[in-house]
Amino acid sequence: MKKLLLIFCSMSLLTNAQELSLTYNQANDTKFVKGYKNNTLIDSYTTKEGFTIKIGDTLIIGNAIIKKKNRKRYLFNDVFSYIAVGKIKSTTNKEYRYLPHNFSGSKVIVRSMFVTHEKYIGYKIFPKRNEMPLYVSVFVKGATQGISEILGKSRKTILDIEKALSSGEVALLEPKELNLKQESSQKDNNKYDALLKLGELKESGILTEEEFNKEKKKILNDE
Repeated sequence: MKKLLLIFCSMSLLTNAQELSLTYNQANDTKFVKGYKNNTLIDSYTTKEGFTIKIGDTLIIGNAIIKKKNRKRYLFNDVFSYIAVGKIKSTTNKEYRYLPHNFSGSKVIVRSMFVTHEKYIGYKIFPKRNEMPLYVSVFVKGATQGISEILGKSRKTILDIEKALSSGEVALLEPKELNLKQESSQKDNNKYDALLKLGELKESGILTEEEFNKEKKKILNDE
């Protein structure tokens, strides 16, 4: 009996120790989301664009949205739309203090992530909230100690990471790193196009097998 109890306890500990991950597709699967309650903590999240965010990752605060289209410059009281000051983990309190616009460019470290079911918008009398898609909020702290720590703005909550990313209020990579990634992707696409053309030349009989392999090697080895 003691052995069985020990085995059961060990299995329970292993289950609790497993990393709880979530993807964008899962968060929008109405059947899958039923198993999640509001404020459930997760360890990693894979965004719509395929980027995975984990605890301990560094994010970059981007630019706050200027809501009036005819205005190009910020006013002193402009704030971020998806980043609030402090640790927020509530589905009812909407009186958030939003982050001032001048925090753009600062780095933050992911400390925790949690999910919330989206609010139902429709005409059902008794909508099932647990069947609504999930959005992921991210609690972060400033990567460096500075004036933001003194002013109490080191702790921040990104209220919906997908909206924050799509709006440009949060970035996963610095501009230099992002450019390098885009250049690398473009090189891969160019190689793929070149290989396709090479294959067509071989199929048409213009290139021999030996010539094809020689040119293919050149393309693949081109950095």
